[in-house]
Amino acid sequence: MLPLYDKKRIRESIPYGTIFLVFLNTIVFFISYSYSDFAFSFFSFSLNNLFEGMFFTIFTSMFMHGSIWHLLINMWFLWVFGYNLEMKLKTFPFLLFYLTCGIAGSLLFALSSSNSALIMGASGAISGLLGGYLVLFPRNRIKALFPPIFLPAVIYIFLWFLCQIFSVGQIDSTVAYWGHIGGFIAGILFIKAFKKI
Repeated sequence: MLPLYDKKRIRESIPYGTIFLVFLNTIVFFISYSYSDFAFSFFSFSLNNLFEGMFFTIFTSMFMHGSIWHLLINMWFLWVFGYNLEMKLKTFPFLLFYLTCGIAGSLLFALSSSNSALIMGASGAISGLLGGYLVLFPRNRIKALFPPIFLPAVIYIFLWFLCQIFSVGQIDSTVAYWGHIGGFIAGILFIKAFKKI
């Protein structure tokens, strides 16, 4: 269910926060892959041991990605759903909202997973953007790659969320679905508070 674009885009200013996040995630990805000991950076900065003192990884894990496809898909979701949200919230509250949702996703993942599980990537934070989008722009029409039609955001996001729910517990899954769910719920709960900042 890859989104292509939102038919109704708010064009009030340049989405500096969204651009910054795309740039930062991309730079971190290429730096980590160019590092001579990628395995070290991969495991040291991804979230896999939150309750044994590695609290900084709750932040660094949001900017780590395991492959170029992981990065590209996350950044495309960020661009499609982050644009209008930033226009509505303004840049600084948008960035705080993004980080809050990412932290919430990581916390739920850490609480629901074994100590050996690993989470990395912007997916929790981006899932929070979808939650916020559901609240603020439920009637916007999203064009998806499949199905190749315009869907109201409320339907597109509902179908996306169902995919996350039904995917929880998949054997040998490398996707942190609990992180997605945690970020999404946080987005729904906190979006209006950040809108008031």
